[in-house]
Amino acid sequence: MVRENLTVRNAEGLHARPAAEFARLSQTEGHVVLVSKPGGTPGRGDSILTIMALGAKAGDRIIVEVTGPDEQTLLERLKTVVSPS
Repeated sequence: MVRENLTVRNAEGLHARPAAEFARLSQTEGHVVLVSKPGGTPGRGDSILTIMALGAKAGDRIIVEVTGPDEQTLLERLKTVVSPS
């Protein structure tokens, strides 16, 4: 398992479009993705509703945990959704 605290850098937060992309990537076969705010209960990263329910706005911190055969690569891809360059 890999785990990282990320800062949401998308100007509009994790609204519908980035939430959908995050959920799509989280559905990578053989992986489990959990997402939460610090101190919150982790939820499934493959659920758009779970991601949007975080209410993560620009500047907020979230915790992403990935378990699976290529977890570091998947985490890096998820980071590009949360904090696009």
